[in-house]
Amino acid sequence: MKVIKHEQLISSPDIASFVVVLCRNLAQYLTDRIGNFEELEPYFDFWRNCGACYQGSLLIFGVEHDQTSYEVPRIPKGTDGRAKA
Repeated sequence: MKVIKHEQLISSPDIASFVVVLCRNLAQYLTDRIGNFEELEPYFDFWRNCGACYQGSLLIFGVEHDQTSYEVPRIPKGTDGRAKA
């Protein structure tokens, strides 16, 4: 594992960013307004070819679920789409 010091963040070409988002099929089971992989996908070519963008790596991971079950109790939501605690 390579450790990068704070001073190197601006000048190092070895910087990578990781974004973990849901896939659309999983997002429907969560809050009403949450970004998902399929919504970001149209921007991939732009980000890849943007000359003004920093020359690093951006990795975007889409998380999917294995199965669903009606046996599991639902998490109650408020009218704003947020879960009630």
